[in-house]
Amino acid sequence: MPRLIDDIRAGEGLRAPWFVNKKAEAWTKLAEMLGKVLLHPGPDLPVLLIDNVADYYYTASDQEHWSVDRDFPNLAPPFPAFWCEHKMPRTIHSKECGDTKMNPLIQHGRVGILVHGLTPEQFTAVDIPANGHWVLWCELFVDYGFRDRPIEGPHGSMFLCLDEQGAVIGAPWMQSYADAGYEDVMKSFMTWLHPTLLAISFLHCKNVRVEDNQVPKPLAKKYRERHRGVQPTAYKTLVIEPLKQILRTEGKSGEHGLAKAMHICRGHFRDYRQGRGLFGKYKQLVWTPMTVRGTKGKEAPPREIEVKL
Repeated sequence: MPRLIDDIRAGEGLRAPWFVNKKAEAWTKLAEMLGKVLLHPGPDLPVLLIDNVADYYYTASDQEHWSVDRDFPNLAPPFPAFWCEHKMPRTIHSKECGDTKMNPLIQHGRVGILVHGLTPEQFTAVDIPANGHWVLWCELFVDYGFRDRPIEGPHGSMFLCLDEQGAVIGAPWMQSYADAGYEDVMKSFMTWLHPTLLAISFLHCKNVRVEDNQVPKPLAKKYRERHRGVQPTAYKTLVIEPLKQILRTEGKSGEHGLAKAMHICRGHFRDYRQGRGLFGKYKQLVWTPMTVRGTKGKEAPPREIEVKL
């Protein structure tokens, strides 16, 4: 499947979402500004394909409620501006609500988030707290996966204020272009940022690396021929090596599939930036792939055992 950003470039510009009506003029000004960034992206706009992070967020994890200040520990922008995109899941797994099939709602849907990391000097629309170090400016674009419905976006400017450590200060806020009565819909769009926020947090972990990818030449040629010469964009992917190893061994991803394996081996962040640090000296955020809780066999002591492979 081609990248969402490539299909935006190959289309006829940005399309207003269904709820834009009375504020169409303000939306158009925003779209014209963002179009200069999206329609001709260069090397200064990294493109991150985060399908694996979205799979973890929506399907492998059964967590229902995510908090921007609790579950995304470091959102310091890794680049001044960047684009994240992922496919919408076929199933959303939740411990509280069970499994929700997404095909009736979004068939082969894709989500793209354009993120700018601004300093307080660059962001003058709102007064920033004294400990504010960055403002994340996020714009949402959605391909709902239906042939008779174009890619829509932006859906409204969303902002998060961060301190020097990348932690969220206060509550996120949004500049909406919807008419009155759509407040709950606008709030729901804030949650569409979560896979991107999780990817940003992963990028700050020492044992996570980023790989550069090029579209294979035969596929790139076919895409140019079908889309008026538009060259497919190179993209980056996140690689979590310790997690991949555990998925193959403990999770048996070859037998159970990636989603179940990641559910079995889901990990968590450990924050060593405060206090003595890791090993008494390293001030960093670390992704811990798996912890086994409880006992195994009659001889096993009743304590937690950290699995290292």
